This record gives sequence, C-alpha cells and structure tokens, in this order.
Amino acid sequence: MKNPTEISSKPVSKGSAIFQKIMEDKKAIQQHLAKGGKISDLKDKYPFVTPI
Repeated sequence: MKNPTEISSKPVSKGSAIFQKIMEDKKAIQQHLAKGGKISDLKDKYPFVTPI
C-alpha cells in the first residue's frame, strides 16, 4: 500500500505543465524588472511581451 503523503513530482496533466511554465515565466520577468531591467529587453525571449 502506498503512503498517502507521497506526492508525485511529475505534472499530472498537460494543463499543469502549462501552468507551471507560465508561473516560471512570470517569476523570471518579475525578477528582471526588480533588477531594473526593461520590458523591451525581454521581447526576444518571450514572444508575448509587446512593449508599447
């Protein structure tokens, strides 16, 4: 019998993998901005970033 407190480290579904990628991108962008970077610097790395 498996221990119910064990949690698999693999994503359960495709949706969770996508959500995890979104959260990682968000964290990376926030860190870049916190260091004084500009959004326009990220337009090559992240296609959804469109500077005004």
